[in-house]
Formats: sequence, C-alpha cells, structure tokens
Amino acid sequence: IGIEGYLTRTRGVGGVIKLRPEDFLAWELLTDGLDARSAYESWRGLSEGLGDHVLAVMRKRRIDTIRACTVIAKKLGIKPGEIGVCGIKDKMSVSWQFITLPSGSISQRGLRIGELIQVLPISYAARKLSSKKLARNVFEITVRNLSGELEEAEKCIRELSSRGLPNYYAHQRFGIARPITALVGRCMIEGRLEDAVKIFLAEFSPLESPENREARKRLLEDFDPKQALEYFPRSLRYERAVLSHLTKNPGDYLGALRSLPLRLRRLMVESVSALIFNKALSRIISENLLREVELGDLTVRLDRFGRPEPSRPIEVSSGNLSQVERMLERGRLAIALPVPGYLSPIPRSRKGEILLDVMRELDLEFRMFRLKSCPEASTRGSLRPITVPRWSCKILEFSGSSLKLSIELPPGSYATVILREIMKPKTPLAFIGKTINKDGSEGSG
Repeated sequence: IGIEGYLTRTRGVGGVIKLRPEDFLAWELLTDGLDARSAYESWRGLSEGLGDHVLAVMRKRRIDTIRACTVIAKKLGIKPGEIGVCGIKDKMSVSWQFITLPSGSISQRGLRIGELIQVLPISYAARKLSSKKLARNVFEITVRNLSGELEEAEKCIRELSSRGLPNYYAHQRFGIARPITALVGRCMIEGRLEDAVKIFLAEFSPLESPENREARKRLLEDFDPKQALEYFPRSLRYERAVLSHLTKNPGDYLGALRSLPLRLRRLMVESVSALIFNKALSRIISENLLREVELGDLTVRLDRFGRPEPSRPIEVSSGNLSQVERMLERGRLAIALPVPGYLSPIPRSRKGEILLDVMRELDLEFRMFRLKSCPEASTRGSLRPITVPRWSCKILEFSGSSLKLSIELPPGSYATVILREIMKPKTPLAFIGKTINKDGSEGSG
C-alpha cells in the first residue's frame, strides 16, 4: 500500500484491534455541532418541519456504509444514490453516522434491520447530506493482547505530536485480508475491464475465509459465471451481483462493473491515486522533508476544523516564505501533495519531483485518470495535507493487557495510521483482530 517504515522510534506495544466490533467505536461530528452518537443516544423523535430530505442518524454494526446504504435503499424502495452520507465507516466496528433520506421514505419511528442497522429520523433538511457537512470523526478504540508497556504508547503519541502525523491512506483503503482495490482500479484506468472483473471475482488471498478462497480458486480454474453462482458464498454479495450480470450478459464486463455501487467503482480508481500518494509520502519522510518548507511547495488553507478549504492552493515562493511559515505554525495552512487525477497541479519542489518519480515507476500519467471506458469513475484528483491537521489522541484506560484510546481526526484521515505507529504490528491483520501463527497460518487475536 506504499507505506514504508515508521516515523517514530518507539518499540511498539503490539496487540490487535477489532477482536469484537465494540472494540472500535466511530462517530461523526457535523459542522453545525451535531454529534452522531449523542443524537442517537438522546433521540426524541422526528422534529416538525419541511424539506425534501430527512436527516437521520444510523447506528450500524458489522456492516460497511456502502452495503448498509444498499440494504436500507432496498428496504425503503429507493435508490442507494438517493441516500446522502458524509463518509464511509468500517465494517468491523460499531459506528454512528448521519444520513439523509428522501422525505416520506421512512416512518417517524425509524427503521431497524436486525442487529446490523438502526436508522432514527431527526429533522427535515433542504439538501442531501454530503462530505462538506462532516467536521470531525471521533473514535474510541481498544487494543487487546498487548506485548508492550504504557510508557511506549505515551512516548509514541508525544513523538507524533512533535514530528507530525503522516497523512497516509491506511490499509483499509486498499483491503486488508484481500488488498485488490488498487489492482482492479489500475485495470479500469488502463481499460482492461475483463481483467478488472476477473481480479475482483477470482483473485484470492490466504487471509480470506477458506470458503471464499476456495470459491475464487474454482472460478479462476474454470471461469463459468453461471456455475459460479451455485457455489459462491451468499455473503459475497457484490461478487454475486457481477456474476449474475455476466450470466445474463456474457462478455459485458463494463456492465458487470456497473452492477457495483458507483461509490465502490470510484474507490477502486481512487485507490490507485492513494497508492501513489503513500509511496511519495514515504519517500518524503525518508528524505526528512515532512516538516520542511521548500520553494515551489503547494500549501492549502485549513478551516477551523482542520479541513482543506476549496480555494486555490498557495505556492511557496521567496516572497511569501516567511508568511507561509507563520501560517503553517498557526495551523492555518498545510503543505499538500496531489492525490493524482487528470487535473492535478504539480509542486515545483523536491516533493513534486518525488511524486513524478513514483508515477514514472508505475508507468502512469495524470491524463489516464480520465477513464474512457468507465467515465463516471474518473477522478480529477485533489490536494491532501501531508501531515494530519488538528488531531488528538488520548489514553483513556490501560489494564496491562489492553489499552483504550480516544482519537479525533479531520475527515479523510485514518485512526489506524496512529495505531500503526503505537502498535508497530507484525502484520496488518492486527487491524482486523487477527495474527499470523509461527507456521504462517492465520490466528485469532
């Protein structure tokens, strides 16, 4: 995924997270001050008002946001695209997030779908919810089965505070048990749609469940979508949707990809951009440039929540260098690097050279992110701060074998980047409650 080495010099406390969903709690804070967890826990019904949409709070457990929206849409008889969300939350967690639904689509009592999802309507809204409304993400995370001391965790947090927290895209952006999103995205970028579909369906990982792994192996040996529908596990819903399309429309690989939610298709393409960003950021750190302001660097203005403002980036020049340094110190600016897309600006600094080097090594060009084969999954690119602005990490509890942390981050940054530095795990499986045994097999906890 492009992350190399560690920024901090601590030994790491080891351990695993997500042994159970309740070990990873996540919730949203909106720009108007609304707190998703508080809104859920103190819910008093739908307030009166008017609007084309209903703002609701969703509590979900063991289901990711994209899948949850698909399930809710089917239950309410609406399209998934009619549901507004601020961001995507992990499957293996308990999370509270805001969503909007078309007015009249949900009863005032809300909606409950087993133990997976509960949706409670709060108020009417004029507009569909988008990421612009998300101010912060809050986490309460329990790390279990520690092998290190509390002092190591405390020292690591202090070091990150002084040296800066790298704003990497974390493992879950690419897939942990089966990291194939960037592989599929690369094929989509190059117009190799058949390869994209076959990797999505049949690329298997030793870290998957045996049932899923065997199904993919069998399909790889004999690519028969119709027959595969008989043995592919019901839990692989997206894969089954693709197989179903290919059964009805043999050879229509574009249509097969379009049977996946648009958010997921875009995530696949954007994961290639994320990989490039991570690789470039790793080299920036290795050259000790993380906190170094260079002439030609691009900087972005930050709002009061630590989010990049949509205004034009400011290029560092000899004329504004001292002013930029002051604004960086005050947290009003951040040094940024492109997350590549077809309209990406390039810093005229060593950081920009590093990014271009990574692009050349991967044999990719910016224009390729305007997809001819699947235009709706194209990405213009964006600018991402290379360090996480305005973050916090506090130790809530320590018992010797477990550690509970409270983390607050701006949208788009990952709690597991902090955890990776604190834990320094031997395998990314530690982020999904698993370990690797001495014989190389997968263990639990």
